Parts: sequence; structure tokens; C-alpha cells
Amino acid sequence: MGYLKKEGNEDSPDILLDAELAIFQIIGNSTPEDVNLVYDPLFEWLEINGKELDNCQCKLFFRYLSSSSHHKVFNVLRMLNEMYNSGKKISVEWAYEKIDDDMLRLGLDFASILEIPFEFSPRD
Repeated sequence: MGYLKKEGNEDSPDILLDAELAIFQIIGNSTPEDVNLVYDPLFEWLEINGKELDNCQCKLFFRYLSSSSHHKVFNVLRMLNEMYNSGKKISVEWAYEKIDDDMLRLGLDFASILEIPFEFSPRD
């Protein structure tokens, strides 16, 4: 189960995780009615495959996060942060739309709380 792919829609992000290829991507809106349906498989994947994930830049690009998604994403980042603190080479690319100061600020807030390195990428 080193691979997880979930197609997103207008309410849920695309998720692509591959431990062997060091791919970790979550892209899109995250406003699902039940955030557990979206994020629980991701947490399970991290529990099972996180020890194999190394030399990885985790790419996150959200256009919008609901408050419940915000909490889940922070928990994902905390798990990645624990892996980073255990010696794994992991970083985060926090992409955001150039005009979206709120999403940039959210990423900056996360980066200020965690030790994992963040890179910020404005997108058109």
C-alpha cells in the first residue's frame, strides 16, 4: 500500500501519495461535508508508509480550506514534522494563488509552529 490516489472534486482535493517515488501531493479545494472520508485514508497511509518516505518535498496547493479541513491539514503536517524530526529529509512546498493573502498567511502560520522546512510558491 505504498501508493494512494484519490481523485478530487469541487469539494475535495486530489491526493497522490507514493512512498517509493517520494511523491506527496494534495491539490485543490478542501470543503468536504465529511473531512474524515478525505483525510483518514491519508493518515492511515502515513502510519503505514511514512517510515519509507524520504527525500520528499510535500506539495500542498489549496485554493480553499474549510475550518475542519484546516485542522486535518495541520495534523498531516504534524505527522510530517515528526518524520522530519526523526531524521527523514522532508520539506513542504506551500503553493498559493498570488492574490490569496489568506492562504499565504495560513502557510506562514503553519511554518512558524513546525520545524519542517517550508517553501512558499505563488501561482497564477
